[in-house]
Amino acid sequence: MTRKFNIEESLSAPELASHLSNPDGETGKQVGLLMNEGNKHICLNSYKVLAPKGDDRILEIGMGNGFFIPELLSLADNLTYVGVDYSSTMVGEALVLNAELLESKQVELLEASIEKLPFDDNSFDCIATTNTLYFWPDPGPNAQELLRVLRPEGRLLIGYREKAFMDKIEISNYGFTQYTTNDVEALLSNAGFRAVQTESIDEPELEFAGKLFEMTGFYTIGVKSI
Repeated sequence: MTRKFNIEESLSAPELASHLSNPDGETGKQVGLLMNEGNKHICLNSYKVLAPKGDDRILEIGMGNGFFIPELLSLADNLTYVGVDYSSTMVGEALVLNAELLESKQVELLEASIEKLPFDDNSFDCIATTNTLYFWPDPGPNAQELLRVLRPEGRLLIGYREKAFMDKIEISNYGFTQYTTNDVEALLSNAGFRAVQTESIDEPELEFAGKLFEMTGFYTIGVKSI
């Protein structure tokens, strides 16, 4: 079945791109709901490729409205989760959607930037981030910041659309940095990750802005050395 990611025509490509980067206000909330549909497969596949183990402490960068957090927590026993997003609108939505998990202390949600994460060194067993890489302000230091908060032998997973796809959509001309798989692997290797490798998974086609696209998610993983 074809999925759809279409928003009202009154929203220009630069405006939509801005909300995809940093959803804001009521329009941002609506874009967040659309992202739940458009990003469903790449988000859920990110979690499956990450394959957390029981008792892992997980950090997600850019969790949006947190719609998929329960799916991640269902993958292993006794997982704990911290999600950060620099959109105050998305953090607010995620707090509402995950109220019960917050009450149980299994989940923590914070407004924060990848540039300076509010965590000690060696805090997490694994990190996931999906469709955020395009917006990282300083990719090399940002990757090193993720390495800092990972525990030894911890894993970082970056889920993304490759440049060949991004070149086909107009919004990528506004504030997106595009990456090939080789680019992402080099980014992690240069930041100090080892055993860097990428997996790709095909998805159902997506209707975006009235056009049909074949979709593939790319998942690059790096491991922190002991």
